Amino acid sequence: MIGFIGGSGLYSGVNRLKGTERWIDTPYGRVKMLIGENFAFLSRHGYPPVPPHIINHHANIMAFHMLEIKNIIAVSSVGSLREDIPPGTLILPENLLDFTHRVWTYHNEKPYHVNMYEPFCKELREKIHRVAGIPTGGTYATMKGPQFETAAEANMLRILGADVVGMTVAPEAKLAKEIGLCYQPVCIVVNYVDRNTSHEGTLNMMEKMMSHVENLAWRMIENEESSI
Repeated sequence: MIGFIGGSGLYSGVNRLKGTERWIDTPYGRVKMLIGENFAFLSRHGYPPVPPHIINHHANIMAFHMLEIKNIIAVSSVGSLREDIPPGTLILPENLLDFTHRVWTYHNEKPYHVNMYEPFCKELREKIHRVAGIPTGGTYATMKGPQFETAAEANMLRILGADVVGMTVAPEAKLAKEIGLCYQPVCIVVNYVDRNTSHEGTLNMMEKMMSHVENLAWRMIENEESSI
């Protein structure tokens, strides 16, 4: 099975994905998932959707672990920090910057340090690239939100080498890494980071990109079926 996490605008699943809704009780809270024969879909923001700073990342990632789903594709809307990455682009980032200023771990009782040198799953990234043709490379910067970035913050991120920016990937990647899950974000560029960035614009672009998300999900599920 393959796991999917849906972000902004993907609150109730992906069209054409048919399954059974099921509540998963984790040690960190309950999570509702749509489970099919070869996939499990989870809305990152929950039901009803909550803002990014309230997302229960610990429960979300643990739910996949409890279902013994090792591979997670996380669809995330992002802002572009580069002119050559326009809105409507899909990319598979390879590295990560974390500016959430929070500790993301399942290990609060004793010291445990996981290697984050490669924060995302190379094998899954290469499979998505091969199956769906999405380009790889670049660095995702995670800001804490829920506000978008200031001009100074955007300039700082560019200087530090970030290519796109969002609010949710760092906690997911770190928690998945700690429990041995293969996690790869698929970033949908919804805007340039500038004075025109808006919540409404993000949702509008995600709606326009929905067919791409559906095609990605179907192609990855079909690939899972053919490899069984």
